[in-house]
Amino acid sequence: MKKFKFTLQTLFDVKQSLKEKLQAEYAAAEAAYQAAMEKLTSLVRTFEEEMDTFEARSREGIAAHELASAAAYHEDLLVRIRRAEAEAARTLKIAEGKREELVTVHKELKVLEKLYEKQHAEYLKELEKDEAKALDSILSFQQTEEKEDDAPEEVK
Repeated sequence: MKKFKFTLQTLFDVKQSLKEKLQAEYAAAEAAYQAAMEKLTSLVRTFEEEMDTFEARSREGIAAHELASAAAYHEDLLVRIRRAEAEAARTLKIAEGKREELVTVHKELKVLEKLYEKQHAEYLKELEKDEAKALDSILSFQQTEEKEDDAPEEVK
């Protein structure tokens, strides 16, 4: 009997390589998201520290040009924070998309693995049947020969 061959092996191989590719892409997307969040956290921390410093200096009295300069810097920090928030949201969306793709491919691979197991079990049953037929054939041939040997020879 011929060797077992999974009929969907090519598809399984393609899905397996796609899974590996998506795992790498997901890891990269997740790293980009973490980097964006770290940048956002850093900007927020800088803004809060700057505001605390500004409030402390305001209590002591601050010159008008320093006030204008601080306000411009605060506005710039807020713009950078909004951009960082947008970047974090964008990278999170990409990472979630990659994760969903990865989950889908993983489910497809599980289905293919179950089909493989089913086909392999059917192959083993067929192999067992073929072996039983071959054994029956051998046994019936031996019994036929034994009967011929036991039969009396004709006298001429």
